[in-house]
Amino acid sequence: MKNTELNLIPIFVAIYEELNLSKAANRLDISQPAVSKALARMRDIYDDPLFHRNTSGVEPTTFAGDIYPAMSAALKNYTSTLNASRDFDPKVTNRIFSIACVSPANYDLMPKVMNLISEVAPNISLEVHPLFTEDYESDLRLQRHDLIIDMTPRGRTSLKYDVISNENLVVVCNQDHPRVDDSITMEQFLEEEHVVVSRWHTRRSLLSSDDFGDLDQRKIVYRAAGVIEMFPVIQGSERIGMLPESTVNDFSERYGVKAVPLPFDLPNIDLCMIWHPSRTSESGHRWLRDKIKQAAKQRIK
Repeated sequence: MKNTELNLIPIFVAIYEELNLSKAANRLDISQPAVSKALARMRDIYDDPLFHRNTSGVEPTTFAGDIYPAMSAALKNYTSTLNASRDFDPKVTNRIFSIACVSPANYDLMPKVMNLISEVAPNISLEVHPLFTEDYESDLRLQRHDLIIDMTPRGRTSLKYDVISNENLVVVCNQDHPRVDDSITMEQFLEEEHVVVSRWHTRRSLLSSDDFGDLDQRKIVYRAAGVIEMFPVIQGSERIGMLPESTVNDFSERYGVKAVPLPFDLPNIDLCMIWHPSRTSESGHRWLRDKIKQAAKQRIK
């Protein structure tokens, strides 16, 4: 593809997403013959039909599906550079921000973010997703999400992140647990059955021996999809878990559980917002990060 043919990228993306040449033309505000001509040129370049006609429009070939992520990412990254150089007016924009986050932030932080946004930007929408994968680099680079909210990234990373809150971890168990009163010994801790938060696509828990050497000795009997999903499994049972103290306090009455200090020293958990460095200077992205910081301060109060 020649440099002069880079304008084919937004046309390909529009056809792929609309699955209809007329709709793609309307979206791009160009004529349908211009879209058809561009598609013919792309077919020559790639030596592939790219799309087959059907009763409702077109459907992509396997090859088109293979190149779409790269094409979409290229278009989004280019758009980001334009957005970074333009003024962002929250009062009139109708942007949709996509955020993936851990479950405590889903139920507690994100509603506060939405309330702050609604006060000054009535046309902005949020899409809040669970953390389906651990490939944050790819998700953020391809702009599947604008931000990810999770614990501090481990190891070396090219991603940018900023700590927005700090959580103290505690043991959580049934209020009438027969062996756990106001404290628990390390021996008791390891003998009890544990409920943990699982990592997507791996049979590991969110906290492991990387955080504290003896954690791998736990008797893990249940791996929950998220923090909130742990409570019904612990409720009315003799199982225990580890959760942020604020989360246990929020749900203690509903699920009949209590917080007990850990029998060992474990660093507090930092909750961070994580983003791709290409978005750092984008005015709308900076505005979103600022709102999340404000909401996190409200949460602490």
